[in-house]
Amino acid sequence: MSGNGTGRRGRAVVFDYGNVLYAWESHGALAGRRPARVWEEFVEEGEFSRWNEMADAGVPFGDILAALGRAHPDRPDWADLLADYWRHFPDTLTGPIPGVGAVVDDLLDAGVRLYALTNFNHELFAAFGRPRVPQLERFSGIVVSGEERLTKPDPAVFRVLLERYGLRGADALFVDDAPANVAAAASLGMDTHLFRGAGRLRADLTDRGLLDAPVD
Repeated sequence: MSGNGTGRRGRAVVFDYGNVLYAWESHGALAGRRPARVWEEFVEEGEFSRWNEMADAGVPFGDILAALGRAHPDRPDWADLLADYWRHFPDTLTGPIPGVGAVVDDLLDAGVRLYALTNFNHELFAAFGRPRVPQLERFSGIVVSGEERLTKPDPAVFRVLLERYGLRGADALFVDDAPANVAAAASLGMDTHLFRGAGRLRADLTDRGLLDAPVD
């Protein structure tokens, strides 16, 4: 692919949000409010990932708390902890991933179409996630798992993205930090990049002809 931009108009890059565009750390919600060991116990023994995935799939918060209570009737404190987590959710978003904003700006300036595909509760994304990444307003489309009631790595949510925006898998590069999500995208014929930092991402995008090499 040429580096002069002529091969870029038919290409797209699809970004994950959490820990690719913007850092998410679950501990942040309770930091300074509860002892770290209390949160770590809940994460390890209270099935936090299960309840978090339900929230990402758009299940109402009240239904999730009820399910948690049924699963662990001897630990009502865990329901209180999860409710506090959602109450202080903005503190889990700890800052932009270094260097990625510049990569996104360069892609936009190069005329590459950008999309986002994120596992995120739709209410939390609208209130707190989207406003923290202003470049999202220039993206060509965003698919939020909570709105679709589907979460990565289910191939169905990738198909929603491809079909809604008329993308061919072979013309879309998917960038995510989770190997399972990258594997799911690859199974649908998408190009993939396992995110491990902005430097590696920029190098890959340059090798693919989506960004120009720097002029020394």
